[in-house]
Amino acid sequence: MKEKSGLKQSSHPTVTEVARLAGVGAITVSRVVNENGYVSSEKRKLVKAAIKKLDYRRNQAARVLKGHRARMIGLIVPDLSDPFFGMCAAAVEEFAFERGYMTLIVASQRNEEVEKNEVNMMMGQNVAGLVLVPSLPNGRLEILASSGIPIVAFDRPLEGLIADEVVVDNLGGAQTAVEHLVWHGYRKIACIGYDKNFYSISQRILGYTNALEKARLKPDLYDDASTPEAVDKIVHSWVRAKNRPSAVFSLNNVTTLRVLQSLKEEGLKIPDAIAVVGFDDFSLAPLLSPPLTAIRQPAQVLGNQAAKLLFNHIENVEENRERARIKIVLPVEFIVRTSCGCGTGSNA
Repeated sequence: MKEKSGLKQSSHPTVTEVARLAGVGAITVSRVVNENGYVSSEKRKLVKAAIKKLDYRRNQAARVLKGHRARMIGLIVPDLSDPFFGMCAAAVEEFAFERGYMTLIVASQRNEEVEKNEVNMMMGQNVAGLVLVPSLPNGRLEILASSGIPIVAFDRPLEGLIADEVVVDNLGGAQTAVEHLVWHGYRKIACIGYDKNFYSISQRILGYTNALEKARLKPDLYDDASTPEAVDKIVHSWVRAKNRPSAVFSLNNVTTLRVLQSLKEEGLKIPDAIAVVGFDDFSLAPLLSPPLTAIRQPAQVLGNQAAKLLFNHIENVEENRERARIKIVLPVEFIVRTSCGCGTGSNA
């Protein structure tokens, strides 16, 4: 008759049991589980193998009550109705999900006060890190960073705070688009949009003005068209203008869609009456009549790279504490269709 062991395997394995199986101390297991503190790669592998074998599950509520970071990251974007930011958010969420993290997603509506409240809320949720498209300088972010929570900015830098950032070549993309319109022979090229105080848009405006200066043409800038009504008013003013624009460069896809709608309502045919190029591309752009020529941003790559930088911080706290800030600039792609005049026999 076999003697029964006095040891009974718990239905809810503990840190002590994981430590015993991995052959390490409980504090080492805690560091791996909470992703806080240095653990050698060899011991980390042993702990993770033990966690998997025992099917160990962390008590998330207990971790938060003890001051540990939740297995959750925060994501703040200006506007989830903008397809570009929606795609970025989806990429961040997917990257986090693959690592067992939830993503708390909110929209700041380009409002500094709203963003401050959202940061406060995320601090209350004990998020492990934050990815955001920043609004104007935010003192709450400084408090967040000083508490050791990693922050990564994307689409635009985070002014006044040392943080990793991922942006695209806004200036080069805009300059390429406007130079293409100049190549077509258009001499009066309007630029329309909003958010001129933000990095991404200001760089696109600079690309626009650089291209016109190179061609010795005068800018025709409308940089405060922040509502559909504002866009409608501008387009309506072009109808009776003796010297209306022969081409339009739009600063973002929300503005582009409104410009296209307004031009249609005013009976200005594209590209015969006025050519259009947008920054950036969107899924329905090839299906428009005519299909839209646009600068395409790598939205999924942008979100993915931002999330990758954040998790590099979360998973390697000690190694990253003293490293220099990382800045990644992603290339854009110029997609030529027919709204610019290509393939139609049209010219200015």
